[in-house]
Amino acid sequence: MKYIDTHAHLNLTQFDDDRAEVFAACAQEEVGVINVGTRQATSQLAVELANQYRNTWAIVGVHPCSVIDVDPDDHGAKVAEPEFEYDFYRSLAIDPKTVGIGECGFDYCHNAEDTYKQQREVFLAQIALANEVGKPLMLHLRNSPTVGGRNAYDDALDILKSEATVPGNAHFYAGTVDQAKAFFDMGYTISFTGVVTFPAHKPGIQDYLDVVTYAPLDMIHAETDCPYVAPVPHRGKRCEPWMVKEVYKSIAQTKGEDESRVREQLLANARRLYKL
Repeated sequence: MKYIDTHAHLNLTQFDDDRAEVFAACAQEEVGVINVGTRQATSQLAVELANQYRNTWAIVGVHPCSVIDVDPDDHGAKVAEPEFEYDFYRSLAIDPKTVGIGECGFDYCHNAEDTYKQQREVFLAQIALANEVGKPLMLHLRNSPTVGGRNAYDDALDILKSEATVPGNAHFYAGTVDQAKAFFDMGYTISFTGVVTFPAHKPGIQDYLDVVTYAPLDMIHAETDCPYVAPVPHRGKRCEPWMVKEVYKSIAQTKGEDESRVREQLLANARRLYKL
């Protein structure tokens, strides 16, 4: 394994027809995969896949969208999970190939901000499970496109500071430099997707790249969030974990670092956080 995609979803239905072929492509490209759960079925499958394929691990939990409604990004979801089935997820969490809990947190893009209390309860339950089993949290934090209102990053930081005894990662990071510093000060990492490969002149991309430039190399990860957000030069295609190599390359270019050094450090970061 030379690379690792720290946040993938080969456990979603979008891969039902050719999942084995995608895993074979990852093996060919020497890319390890951490599949992240969104609900009971996808968490269960993530653990099964982790025990079936080499250089594959699982993270289990409830996506904040799934707390309120059927996750719009999960084509296989049938019902929401407004309550966290602690014993079910604990049985998955103690599997040796499970390396974290989540993805959990707050989503104000798909969910109305007045669902904060419901999202908070399920988030707190997953923090409690992570604390119990001693495995890191995988955070999903997404704000409403409308200016103002609640901020998912600030809400999560407030709760984590008082409730979490484990480290974690803010996946698909889209917060500010100041918020990134707050995560780093707590020992939390952040991860970047194929967005880092997008042209800097696109709206909002330069702000994203500014965070990449600021972030210490030993506190970041590369991910795809597949099947979404395929990096350049694969735009328009279904994203797959082996494409994460382009994310590594763009992080190195953005930070002005040697690509081999970045690859080695990011792999070391994943091994450290997830105890791979």
